[in-house]
Amino acid sequence: MLDFIRKGASSWMIKFLLGAIVIVFIFWGVGSFRSQRMDVVAKVNGEKIMAETYQHEYQKTMEQYSKMFGGSIPENLMKQLNIKQQVLDNLINKVLISQKAAEMGIRVSDKEVQQAILGIPAFKVNGVFDKRAYQAALRNARLSPAGFEAQVRESLLMEEIRALLGAGLAVPDAEAKEHYLYENQEINISFIKVDSSECESDVKYTDKELEEWFNSHSEQYRTQPKIQLSYLLFDTSKLKKEVKVTDEEIKDWYETHKEDYHQEEQRRARHILLKLPKDASEDEVQAKKKQIEEIRASIEKGEDFATVAKEVSEDPGSGKNGGDLGFFNRNSMVKPFANAAFSMKKGEISQPVRTRFGWHIILLEDIRPERTIPLAEVKDKIKEKIALQQAKKLAWDKANAAYDEVIQMGSLEDYAKSAGVKLATTPLFSKGTAPVMLGRNPEVLSGLFALSKGELSSLLDVPAGVLIAELSEKQSPYIPEFKDVKARVVGDYIREKARELCREKARAMLEEARTKGLQAVCAEQGCKVQETGFFKRTDSAANGKLPGQVAKSALSLYSGKIYPDSIEESGNSFYILAFNKAKQADMDGFAAKQKEISQKLLKEKFQTVFQGWLQHAREQAEIKVTANL
Repeated sequence: MLDFIRKGASSWMIKFLLGAIVIVFIFWGVGSFRSQRMDVVAKVNGEKIMAETYQHEYQKTMEQYSKMFGGSIPENLMKQLNIKQQVLDNLINKVLISQKAAEMGIRVSDKEVQQAILGIPAFKVNGVFDKRAYQAALRNARLSPAGFEAQVRESLLMEEIRALLGAGLAVPDAEAKEHYLYENQEINISFIKVDSSECESDVKYTDKELEEWFNSHSEQYRTQPKIQLSYLLFDTSKLKKEVKVTDEEIKDWYETHKEDYHQEEQRRARHILLKLPKDASEDEVQAKKKQIEEIRASIEKGEDFATVAKEVSEDPGSGKNGGDLGFFNRNSMVKPFANAAFSMKKGEISQPVRTRFGWHIILLEDIRPERTIPLAEVKDKIKEKIALQQAKKLAWDKANAAYDEVIQMGSLEDYAKSAGVKLATTPLFSKGTAPVMLGRNPEVLSGLFALSKGELSSLLDVPAGVLIAELSEKQSPYIPEFKDVKARVVGDYIREKARELCREKARAMLEEARTKGLQAVCAEQGCKVQETGFFKRTDSAANGKLPGQVAKSALSLYSGKIYPDSIEESGNSFYILAFNKAKQADMDGFAAKQKEISQKLLKEKFQTVFQGWLQHAREQAEIKVTANL
């Protein structure tokens, strides 16, 4: 077996298998892997959730969060999200739902799954299911047919359960009407905003007061642990010069990864967008549609599309570029827009298209047919990719050999002298200020900070290559002397005391306003009364004038309660609010919105019922977690 791995070490399959093994080692740890190779993570009424299933879901979830945060998840957020527990709970819920569905006699056959997939519009060409479109869509979503079919099965199962649990649920007309009135009532709020910075000049202090304040807040000045490293970096960018990539290797790579170079049909278009708010009334929708039709008519008469787009399009991204969207594939656009663009002929201008963003008209400028990119076009990129892989392997080979010698000699410094290489040294750094060379991998940083002075690290995979590090200095957290952080203390003291002063100032202004009114208070204080303008409950920022929590408080005011019970705080600002005017909802728009409102309320009711049903199922189930996450 080992001989097979050695001989096949350069093949992509072996690299994939080794990579999978590495992931399992990293996640579970060596000891856990030995004892839990095919182990059970949890049992739900005796049904097993395997480690492999859990690991797959965990990696998928991590990738999703990573994309959301631009490639790396902040460490503090990782703790808050508790992703490991989140994944386990989801898997337990899936098993419970499946078990309960079976008890209720609900089953989804293979034929039902097949029919559901055949009916998905995205997989059809000219109204008929197209296998190539299906495969391309799955490739794009990085899904296997089996994985996608499992998702469809789960979805159909949920629809059956939804139908059963929601059978007795309904939304009476009166309830929908009440909801419409509540959501569409508008209010206008007057307010005074007091920023704590306005009170900073009023803060007075002595050195004694500062020192006493520092002593009672000393923990916030405690330093972070810091370390300094001596290290050898086997740099892949330098080792690339030692690598020779042959045409045969490039060709083999291309053939093996040919699906990566399959390019779906792409289209290039310009568009003009007139935005619509989410809660737009039918009158607003029709007014905007009429406006976009007039714009289309002017272009049909000879006006330049790009020039008009620059003048009137409300898309901040493409408007300034004449509405140019560049080339895009079907899945990169919202469905109504994509359906229109991919049904047009080159040079054609669409009829108005409604999406969740508003009304569009589209000019189709070019079409790139579906194709597989030829080797000649990607040869240089493949060569670079192979060279980087080979350089990384070379870095690991050299680092492994060097590491053995370091161990034999007893220190990194002795090895460096013997090999005639110079050790590099980092400055003292905390986890938050780690050198770029180390990257931001929490496991690498945690491992380094766990070392003792003089201790050697393991071989570390870092963005620049492979690293061997030795801890040369370690600085424990400490509380500095007052004199060393006095400048920081002064700033922090002033900011805190200014907040206290402004809070009391705002409270006094609210009490005065109850008898004198906001305008009279501002006349005395030399401040300005502002207004939100009319806004609905669906507007969480009151036309962008108030922070979310303050706007929420403002919505509790009415003609019988002009002022709130207390001031509102947000960050370093304090708000004195006063009810100004109310505008009742226009019932003319209710008929157009009734169906949407009823569906929304029905969905909320079902969600409440479903969550209660699932919680009851969990309480009744025998759930045993058998692995430490």
